[in-house]
Amino acid sequence: MKLFAVAISVLAALCLQSYAKTFSRCGLVHELRRQGFPESKMRDWVCLVEHESSRRTEVIGPPNSDGSRDHGLFQINDRYWCNDGSVRGKSCHVTCAEIRTDDISKASICAKKIFQIHGFIAWYGWRDYCKGKPLPDISNC
Repeated sequence: MKLFAVAISVLAALCLQSYAKTFSRCGLVHELRRQGFPESKMRDWVCLVEHESSRRTEVIGPPNSDGSRDHGLFQINDRYWCNDGSVRGKSCHVTCAEIRTDDISKASICAKKIFQIHGFIAWYGWRDYCKGKPLPDISNC
């Protein structure tokens, strides 16, 4: 029975890896443009993603002080925004697994919703590394 459980766990991990993506900087810029992020804030979004997830879609952050975790490219919190189960829920009406895939459509919609409500201040990565600091050069993208 234990061997079966281990085999299932390994298979699940391999399946999840197949849905993960690490963007290059310009690849991220092109995808964010495709997702409708405004050009005027593009350097802020790139900076945020670089410092939150290192441009990786599959990242799950370590537990926060309240026990919640941050998920995906934009490190979206499961306490408020995504449901860390099999049922869609919370404010973005998605599962956290849906925002950890290489298709960033749902993660983008959720990130824009968070931004509409809180601005970039919702992300510590942006506050600590981007706000008032030199932003990434995307001029060649």
